Amino acid sequence: MTRADWVVEKGGTQMELKELVASDGGWINPRIFSDEELYRAEQRAVFGHSWLFVGHLSQLPEPGSFLRVWMGEESVLVTRDRSGALRAHLNACRHRGFQVCQEDRGHASRFQCRYHGWVYGSDGALIGVPGEDTIYYGEVDKKAWGLIPVRVEVYKGLIFGCFDNDAPALVEWLGDMAWYLDILLDRREGGTELLGPHRWRIKANWKVVAENHCGDEYHIGFAHGSNFPPDLGANRATPLPLAREIRPGLGHGLGANIYPDELAPEDWLGAAMPPYPAHVFDYLRASFDEAEKRLGRHRARISLIHGAVWPNLGMVPVFSTLRAIHPRGVNEVEMWSYCLVDRDAPPDVKAWMVSRSTTTFGPGGSFEQDDANNWSAVTRSSFGLQARKGRLNLQMGLGHEERSDRLPGELGLTASEINQRGFYRRWRQELEAAT
Repeated sequence: MTRADWVVEKGGTQMELKELVASDGGWINPRIFSDEELYRAEQRAVFGHSWLFVGHLSQLPEPGSFLRVWMGEESVLVTRDRSGALRAHLNACRHRGFQVCQEDRGHASRFQCRYHGWVYGSDGALIGVPGEDTIYYGEVDKKAWGLIPVRVEVYKGLIFGCFDNDAPALVEWLGDMAWYLDILLDRREGGTELLGPHRWRIKANWKVVAENHCGDEYHIGFAHGSNFPPDLGANRATPLPLAREIRPGLGHGLGANIYPDELAPEDWLGAAMPPYPAHVFDYLRASFDEAEKRLGRHRARISLIHGAVWPNLGMVPVFSTLRAIHPRGVNEVEMWSYCLVDRDAPPDVKAWMVSRSTTTFGPGGSFEQDDANNWSAVTRSSFGLQARKGRLNLQMGLGHEERSDRLPGELGLTASEINQRGFYRRWRQELEAAT
């Protein structure tokens, strides 16, 4: 990637990344949400290098199972081959590039391209070419023309793919964020399963959406004011719970309620908003001792509110929601929203969690409609020539970050932009590193 790939034209002069995002993340230029050249650079520097969420092991239960997913703007086929090994490949025939799989999910021992009939196994190998012995004169080197492989790794059920063979291992990529993901993924011996997804599109830049998941409890009392009052720092000294934004580093971010170690689980669970119905409360109380044994007393009493794994895996754990934020151009995203549940939870508990996730953060969800309108409005305004002359302020809590000997990462108040700054600093670093 050359210098010309990561600078953008501005009236005949060059605007460098240092003019788009402050070195401390304290301001950004709105141009980053609407510039086509930057968007193209992101496909290489961000989505071409990052570990991207592609699914969950529960969606691939046996050999022959497959998923058709997206990594950036690339269609990817995730499979279990005949031996049960997990694999991923570009979903593009090596003859003309047509998608060899047209279904979202299912079971198949092979995939045949509908254009010219080339056939691939569940391991990506080319196993059939029509006319191989006649019109190709028996000269096709099938070993050389299998589907293009994609790196794939798993973290406690979550499947990630990466196009960059030189990128660090997934666990290194996650860093301290893995410590917090365990609160969701490792509560019980049986692990988790993923239900869904719902899918819809929003006219918004992907970063506007990802940033909101990464760290924006400031908006809740205003965008969702009918449900929650604004939090303007009143929790600074509130002991029950201690609410904080947490920056684990590497562009990841989350918000959490942290309850005292001596607090009885029924008191913590009884404080949920909205309250759990009796059968859900009973399940969570009955499984708490196992979670405490697996996670430890302190971590078992941390309730995650929201979060994001860099660059585009969003979470709203308080509503059992996990979502992939897929870019569809500079000003559009396709949301894939799932419900994450304990695999061994009773069916009626899973059903309630799915219902709650859908009614709040599904395509017609009460919170999702508020957010989608705001994300679209932010993106629209960034196209204005006059708007691009200014900067957007991300300085809330800058210089007031804290450390805890019990929590990995840096901490800010609930109303803080500590995570937005970390997100955009990572964005700038990735584009700079690609030069």
